[in-house]
Amino acid sequence: MKPGTVLCHALWTIGPDPDRNPPTVHTACKECDEKSPVGTDRAASDLWALRHSGRTGHRRYHECVSVDLITRPTHEEPTR
Repeated sequence: MKPGTVLCHALWTIGPDPDRNPPTVHTACKECDEKSPVGTDRAASDLWALRHSGRTGHRRYHECVSVDLITRPTHEEPTR
């Protein structure tokens, strides 16, 4: 650290990025390596899983959702 450096303690938050893209979702089968296409329509992901179950008999899935987040000190105003 150089002489004259100032350190301050700040609380930080994490939340949705106001400049974010829409959340994306896909469903992955837990019994094989297949997964639905990635998209913004959850219903399409659910439909893929139902069709996959009918075709394969597989019944366990993992829903994967991706949301853009941002961190900032609590004293900073959110950017819009």
